[in-house]
Amino acid sequence: MPRTRLSAILYLILVFASGVLVGVVSTHLYAVKASVPAPAPRTMAEFTRRYTDEMRQSVGVNDAQVAAVGKILADAKRRYDDLRREQRPMRDHIQQEQVDAIRAVLTDAQKPAYDAWRAERAKRSKTGATGSSGSAK
Repeated sequence: MPRTRLSAILYLILVFASGVLVGVVSTHLYAVKASVPAPAPRTMAEFTRRYTDEMRQSVGVNDAQVAAVGKILADAKRRYDDLRREQRPMRDHIQQEQVDAIRAVLTDAQKPAYDAWRAERAKRSKTGATGSSGSAK
């Protein structure tokens, strides 16, 4: 085999091998950067457990402090829930004013379609399906 042909084959093998190496390394780096974070906690108990576990690791709290933090978190949750209950009538009133104002802009022919669209949004929000932002009521 002539020397130039052997060199060409070696260069092709070298280029192919380097391409494979670059592909493997870049895939590994992409997979590391694209790792998915843990899903958000669904319950207050799960949130409290994660929160206190992280505090144990990062801050070094002891069991008595963990119990105190748990009580603080429970109290804050209760207060937030109370605040939401107090604000709900005000939010509902503002939302009803918004609906009334929008209905005033629509023609009589558009109003049934608007009502049906709002009902569909409300149904989707109750089932947890994703859709447009905002609440429908």
